[in-house]
Amino acid sequence: LPDGWRYIKIRELTDVITGGTPSTKKNEYWENGNIPWLPSGECQDSEIRTASKFITEEGLKNSSAKLMPINTVVIALTGATTGKVGILRIEASANQSVTGIIPNDEFISKYVFYYLRSIRKKILHDSYGGAQKHISQRYVKDLEVLLPPLETQKKIVEVLEKAEEVIEKRKETIRLLDELVKIGRAHV
Repeated sequence: LPDGWRYIKIRELTDVITGGTPSTKKNEYWENGNIPWLPSGECQDSEIRTASKFITEEGLKNSSAKLMPINTVVIALTGATTGKVGILRIEASANQSVTGIIPNDEFISKYVFYYLRSIRKKILHDSYGGAQKHISQRYVKDLEVLLPPLETQKKIVEVLEKAEEVIEKRKETIRLLDELVKIGRAHV
């Protein structure tokens, strides 16, 4: 490995927490809630800026749900989204099918986000279960990340963000060209 690069297990790098679900039988845990609460379907290999469900302070206190800070990398543990990731741009809690990798000064969250996204095939290969494949919080904690020095992480993130911008612009161009072709065909 290049100087300063290392493989490190996520659990040696930072804290890892899994969410929980407040009792749905107690309205006071959900009604007029203002704490974002994410199911695993919110992990779509992108930034998470909003939530469709919210819990109350009481719901957070009386369940295993935990508040995760901004820049937490979240990973889906079950179902169709197993191994898909997200990066929180809001403080949020999540259900038990989501594990959060808590940010710290040792790594750049967006780097870990991209790294995990790049190894999803391996994660899916390692998943287990019958009707619904899944991974565990322990599996996430034991995942090894190739971690370069912070400056290199920053540069890698910058390059990948620029590449994503270009890809999105190309997709938009293709969409507009498709629209133009449809308009042209309609007038022939």
